[in-house]
Amino acid sequence: MKIVLLGHDDVASVFALNKVIALCPQHEYAVFFSGALLQSTETHPAMRQLADVDRVLFDRFMLRDDTATALKHAIELPAPNSSQGLQVLKQNQPDLIISIRYRRILRDAAIAIPTHGVLNLHSGILPDYKGVMATFWAMQNSETEIGSSLHFIVDAGIDTGPLVDISRISANYEESYLSNVLQLYDEGCRKIAQAVSKIDAGANLNSFPQSAGGGRYFSSPATTDVTDFLGKGLYLVKDSDLSLVNFD
Repeated sequence: MKIVLLGHDDVASVFALNKVIALCPQHEYAVFFSGALLQSTETHPAMRQLADVDRVLFDRFMLRDDTATALKHAIELPAPNSSQGLQVLKQNQPDLIISIRYRRILRDAAIAIPTHGVLNLHSGILPDYKGVMATFWAMQNSETEIGSSLHFIVDAGIDTGPLVDISRISANYEESYLSNVLQLYDEGCRKIAQAVSKIDAGANLNSFPQSAGGGRYFSSPATTDVTDFLGKGLYLVKDSDLSLVNFD
């Protein structure tokens, strides 16, 4: 199959995309990143530190010999719903689009392009934790479990499409937010690989609607939210996270 991968230039996204390619090497891939985002003028120093460590890990990961060539050749697609963006997607003739941490909303014309639809791996348990930095909010709320949700994107709703599967792991409060996020993708990417295998074999990929009215949408944490998070003895990032580039 021809698969378009949509991601972002952060370490969690490229780690997960690379794992998908490694688990499903027989397919043809094109990779697009969402590009630069508008940054808030009010940013907690811990959020800036998280961004700095993430950038170091991203750069190191992209230089690894075992990072997929398709990732190394990724280009930015910041406007997928524009006429130019739609043309780029159509030119790749995707059988399937897979999104992991892509920061743009796909609308009807883009969603209609791939033969088998658009799958998104959300780094939160749906429908309870829709939106941005779901793992942060789960840890903020002292959840015992965090997880990832594989679902179809069927419209411009954010994290609202039919669910394919949910992966759950125990939250580790001895580790940082970043470390917890990275732990989500081992099982989440295996779920993607299973879904790709079924689609490639011509089997129906079962999905089920999210419960109506369930959960809530979370946005980026404000400075006060981060202060509260740190006040609980939690960490967005630790110095030891700089060794995470060695994860398998």
